[in-house]
Amino acid sequence: MKKLHRGGSNPDGEPLSAGRVEYLEAARQRVRRRRLRRTAILLAALILVTLFATGAVGASIARVKDMVDTVHIALSPAVGWPQQTGLGDLTAVQPMSGSFAAMDEDACVVYSLGGTRLASIQSGYARPALAAGKTRFVLYNRSGNELRVESRTQNLYSKTLENSIYLCAMSDTGTLAVATDSADSTARLTVYTPTMSEQLHWDMTSAQGTPVRMAFAADSRRLAVAAVTSSAGQLQANLFVLSLAQGDPVQLSSGDSVPQWLGWLNNDTVLAVYENCAVVYGADGGERGRFDLGGGSLVSVSQDGANAALLLENGQVCTAVLLDRDLNVQYSGNVPAANQILRRGQNFYLLTDSGVECFAADGVYQWGQTLSVRPQALIAGKQLLVLCGNTVQQIAPPEQTASSAQ
Repeated sequence: MKKLHRGGSNPDGEPLSAGRVEYLEAARQRVRRRRLRRTAILLAALILVTLFATGAVGASIARVKDMVDTVHIALSPAVGWPQQTGLGDLTAVQPMSGSFAAMDEDACVVYSLGGTRLASIQSGYARPALAAGKTRFVLYNRSGNELRVESRTQNLYSKTLENSIYLCAMSDTGTLAVATDSADSTARLTVYTPTMSEQLHWDMTSAQGTPVRMAFAADSRRLAVAAVTSSAGQLQANLFVLSLAQGDPVQLSSGDSVPQWLGWLNNDTVLAVYENCAVVYGADGGERGRFDLGGGSLVSVSQDGANAALLLENGQVCTAVLLDRDLNVQYSGNVPAANQILRRGQNFYLLTDSGVECFAADGVYQWGQTLSVRPQALIAGKQLLVLCGNTVQQIAPPEQTASSAQ
C-alpha cells in the first residue's frame, strides 16, 4: 500500500513543481472556504430558526414597518389645513405619533399633523370602535368578531375571532389586548404581540367580571383592566393590573362604582376616575392619591405626562381641575360650559359649543376663537387642530394669526 504524502513531493517521492504545489494549495484553500461557508450558512440558519421561534424577526419587521411609516410621514409635504374629512358625526378621535385617526359610523380616516391624508378605511362593521397606540390602531366590530390592525398608512392584519368582541386596547409598541366572550368562562382576555401571535390569555371568572375598560402602560409591560360583575344582585366593579411578563393579575380595587376613565400616569401608577372620585393606584397595589369630585359629573379627562386635568359639571357650572401625579390640586376654578378639556404644557384648552378657549395653568384667560360650526374634537400636536363637521382646521392664538397675515 502506498503511503500518503503531504508537502512538496508526489507519492512516488519525486518533487512537485512550483506550479503543482501552488495548484494543490489553492485547492486546499477552496475546500476550506467551502467548509467555512457551509458552517456559516448552517449557523445563520440556526440563528434564523431561533429568532423566528422567539418572535424576534417578526418584531423587528413590525418595528421596520412603523419606522418606514414615520419616515414617510416626516418626508410628506405639509398640505396644510383646513381639510375635508368626508366624515359625519364623529364617534372617535385618537391622536397618534405625528398623526391622528378619526371615525364616524361608516368610515375611518388617518391624517398627518401636516394635513396629508394617510389612509381611508370603509370597515363595513355594524358597530365600529377604535383603539390607538402611537404608531398603529385597531378597528373592531363591537357586535361581531372581526378586527383590523392598521398602521398609519396601511392595513397590517385582519383577523376573525371565534368569539364576539367586547373591547380592545392598543399599546404604544403595537401589543394588542382583545376581550371576548367565552364558552368556558365569563370572558377571555387575549394579548397579541405586534405580529399578531398570541402572547397570553386570561380566562376571567364570574367573580372577576367582564372587561369594560383597558389601558396599557407606556412601556407595554402592564395592562390595567376594569371589569364589572354582579354580586348578590348588586353591580360590582373590579380593577386589575395584568403583568404581561408573568401573566398574573393583581387586584387593585373592588367596589360599586365603575371607572369612567382609566389610564396610566407613568409605568407604575394607574389613574381611575369614578363617578365621585379620582384615585391613583400603585401597579402592585395600594392607593397613592385620591381626589373627591365634590358632586360634579365628569365631562372630560386629559393627561399630559404624569399630570391630569378634569372637566366637571355641576348644574349650570363647569369646573376645570388640574392635578399632579399624586392628585394634589394645582388649579381649580369655574370655566365656561364645555365638552372637552385638553391639557398641554403651561396651558389648558376648552372645547365649547361655539369654539375654543385657552387658559394658563393658573386659570388666567389667554384667548378664544369662535367657530361657525359646532366643534366636535380638539387635538394638540405641533399645531392645535379642531374637528368641525367634516372639516379639520388649525387654531392659533390671535397674535400668531395676526403676525402670519402680515
